Amino acid sequence: MKKRKQNDLLLFFGGLAMLVAGLYWFMSKVTVTNHFIGENFRLGGFSVSSGLIVVPFIASVIWLFIRPDSFLPKVCVVLSIILILAAVIINTSIYLQPTSLYEYLLMLIFIFGGGAMVLKVLFNPKYKD
Repeated sequence: MKKRKQNDLLLFFGGLAMLVAGLYWFMSKVTVTNHFIGENFRLGGFSVSSGLIVVPFIASVIWLFIRPDSFLPKVCVVLSIILILAAVIINTSIYLQPTSLYEYLLMLIFIFGGGAMVLKVLFNPKYKD
């Protein structure tokens, strides 16, 4: 029984090392860009300039300082922050840098093989009572 637990521990840490290495390798090949400045933000049928998206935030902060006990300015501040975050996320582009098929397949093997090894140890039914 002791040998089996040691093998499972080695399998877990080996899989975790593969998973971390594969994710690091994959993320080092990804480029994230944002084209928020000068673009229009589309929400439903409305198109808003990216500079104008902070106007509701500024107005709600001013309103919050004028009436700090009121509930509605706080809701407007939270909604305007959500709107700004949505605009940033919508205008974010993610690109995979050119890699060879061999490198790409190795990345996937490391990520999914390591994840499978970790999950095999974590969800092993022989340790359940």
